[in-house]
Amino acid sequence: MNKDEPWEYLPNALKQALPPALALLISQQCTRVEKLSTGLSNTNYHLHMDGKDWVVRDNLSIAQWCDRNNEVDCWKNVAAMSIAPTLLWISDDKRFYISEFIQQVQFDWSTVYDEFGFNQPVRPTQSIYPVDPVPLLLQLLNQLITLPLPDKVVSLSGQWQIYLDDLLRLAQSQQAGLLTQYHADWRANFQQLLAMQPQMDVWVNDAESCLISPQFCHRDLTPFNLLLKQDKLVCIDFEYCATSHPMFDLASVIASHPLTPQQTDELTSQYLSLHPNLSVDAPKFMLQMMNIFWMYSAAWALMMAGRSLLDAKEHDEEIASYFILFNKYLSLIS
Repeated sequence: MNKDEPWEYLPNALKQALPPALALLISQQCTRVEKLSTGLSNTNYHLHMDGKDWVVRDNLSIAQWCDRNNEVDCWKNVAAMSIAPTLLWISDDKRFYISEFIQQVQFDWSTVYDEFGFNQPVRPTQSIYPVDPVPLLLQLLNQLITLPLPDKVVSLSGQWQIYLDDLLRLAQSQQAGLLTQYHADWRANFQQLLAMQPQMDVWVNDAESCLISPQFCHRDLTPFNLLLKQDKLVCIDFEYCATSHPMFDLASVIASHPLTPQQTDELTSQYLSLHPNLSVDAPKFMLQMMNIFWMYSAAWALMMAGRSLLDAKEHDEEIASYFILFNKYLSLIS
C-alpha cells in the first residue's frame, strides 16, 4: 500500500485543523485507515499507526443538541479514572477528536446488544459472556458515581419535556397539503405516545421520589459504548452525559444487555444497595425506570422519523425503520 493512501483517506477539514507536527506524524506513521462507524452524530476512523493505534472522530454538524464543551469535560473526567480512552487531541472547533484505540482482544462487548423490558422478553437462562459481566458492570457504575457533576443537568421530567417539545415542533411543521400516508402514520403514533403521558407522569414521579441527589450519568451505557480493556470495562461516547438520576445508567445497562435473570438481580441489588444518592426504597421503582427508558427510546424513534419526513429527499425505508423501532420500544414497556 502506498504510504500516502491512508492520509488521503481522511477528511480534508481534519488535515487542515491538525497542528503541523501532528499532521506530519500521522502522514509518516499511519499505515492504514479503517472506517469504524458512521452514526447519526459522528463518523469514526481507526488509524493504524506504527506505535499505538488511534481513533479519529468527526462530529457531524447535525448534532446541534449536543454540548461539545460538556462532552469533552465529561470525557476527560472519565478518562482520569482510567475508564475511558485517553483523549489525545481536540480541534479548536471541537469537530474532531483523536483518542487512543482500544483493541478488543478478549471479547467484543458490542456484539451482545439486545433489548429487554422489565419482565419481557425472556432473558437467556445461561450466561453468554466469557467472563462474569456483573463485577465488571458494577465496577464501572460505581466509579461513575464518584465523578464530578457535569454542568449540563437533565432531570427525568426535563428529558421527557425535551422530546415532547421537539415532537410538537415536528407536528406543527407538517403542512396539511403535503400529507402522505407516512405523515398520517407519524401523527397516529404521536397521538399514541401522548395518550401515555399520564402513565409517564406517574413513572417519573415514582422514580424521582427515591432520589436523594443527582450524580454523574453517562446516559447511554449500551454494549455499543463499552469496551473490555484487560480486566475492566471502559466507556466511550459522552454526548449524552449529564447530571441526572442515578438509576438511569443502571436501566440502560439492564435494558440493553442479555444478562440472565440471576445476573440482572445481582447487578440491580448490588448497585442499589446502600447507594449514596438514592433512598432505601429505590429497588421497588426499577420497573418505572425501565419504562421511562423505553418511553425515551420510543420518543427518539418518532423524532427521527419526523425529521426524515422533513427531508426533501424522503427515504421510505429509513422512515419505515424508525416506525418499526417506535412500535418495538413501546412493546417493551411493562
